[in-house]
Amino acid sequence: MSNESIRPSSIEGIRRLATSIKREKGIKHLQAMDEAAQRAGFQNLRHAQRSLDGNKASKPPVFRIFLTAYWRDGKSSAGGRETLAINLSAPWTDLLTPAELKSARGLGNFRPEGPDHLATRQVLRSQNGAREAVCHAARTLQFVAATRLRPSSGYTRAYPKGNTDKRVPAQDHVCIWFDEQKRYLIADEPYDQAAQRNRAGRDSWCLSNGYVELKPSWPGMHNPEGGTRLYLLSDKANGVPLEPIIQALDKLPPPYSASNWKGESAPRLPYFVSPGTIAKADAEATAKENAKQAPRSKASGPRSTVGYVWTMVGPQRRPNARMPIEAHAEVGRLLKSVLAVSYRRKGVYNRVDAIRSELDEWTQREYKRDELPDDKFFDLYYRDCPPPRDLRSLPAEERTRLVENLTQVKTTLAKHYPSCEPLRAMLKRADAAIVSLHTWAS
Repeated sequence: MSNESIRPSSIEGIRRLATSIKREKGIKHLQAMDEAAQRAGFQNLRHAQRSLDGNKASKPPVFRIFLTAYWRDGKSSAGGRETLAINLSAPWTDLLTPAELKSARGLGNFRPEGPDHLATRQVLRSQNGAREAVCHAARTLQFVAATRLRPSSGYTRAYPKGNTDKRVPAQDHVCIWFDEQKRYLIADEPYDQAAQRNRAGRDSWCLSNGYVELKPSWPGMHNPEGGTRLYLLSDKANGVPLEPIIQALDKLPPPYSASNWKGESAPRLPYFVSPGTIAKADAEATAKENAKQAPRSKASGPRSTVGYVWTMVGPQRRPNARMPIEAHAEVGRLLKSVLAVSYRRKGVYNRVDAIRSELDEWTQREYKRDELPDDKFFDLYYRDCPPPRDLRSLPAEERTRLVENLTQVKTTLAKHYPSCEPLRAMLKRADAAIVSLHTWAS
């Protein structure tokens, strides 16, 4: 039996997993301990020991977060999931607001999937691209947790007299950060050779504008594997003091990288559900159960919905019925035809994609594996979907055809599912997509 899915959270758990890895792979004990520590989200055994051992009462708490990116190769149809577990000094929700999550470089494509889980909004095009996205996000979270700085969506306050035309010589991959006192700094990540070639110009810029520039030994967030290096610049009088920031960054372990992947690679399905998401769903279910009043006096017949836990979302309800597999296949075909040409029309694409995703979840609950084998299940809503066409407009006759397809989807769903709130919400989504199609310019 493979140990790939085991993620220990203590030194004792790491030791137990290492024993299994050693037996399974026939490797040395120290190698097995390092691999077990990496599965637990640490760089190596020593990093795990520093974080978990010793006097726990005197050590700050560690908060685990999982970062996930899904990928699909359009040519080979291969796909999967890349998930990395990292440890932070605080929950990510204490470090960033939802708006700041979108503003932070490397995190803008991630959305919350649970209290301890962030996942990409879009499916990426390659496995390595997914790993790079996850590692970039991890490096940004390392920076945020170490410095407690927050990302700024604007640039003006960080530059001399608010003038962004006063660029730092050879600046590249710039992002702006501020502290609790609303003091700003510039995080500049040029390729190091370019920065060194322009050393005299950068020194002159700092001198003439009253700025200070420091370079931490920690290489940075953007692309340290490719040669970029982090430089911090701040107004001497009004900016963020750099020395404490440099000291905090220099204590960080090496930045995460795709070439030294420490995460988990797995098939896309089943979707990854983090421990925090499961615990939250269980707590909410328990709270609902405890909040129930006395039993209803009389039953009003079979309920029209049943509850389930949607992976990466939480407790949901679906129609208490099974749509025939053939009907699922027809609805899937119609939805794919709309998705193939509407990628640029987000009012259509996002709504139709949400319908597809939810129906995919309903199907998994309606049919057991012996009734609907995996190969046939994957065919229904995701496999053989034509690659999206980058269309900014659509002829009227094509829009009419897509409207007819979505209308047929609504008819089929209403025919096979009882009237209930989950179905009504789905039909409203389809109606909104139809409205967006009608207003799409030719």
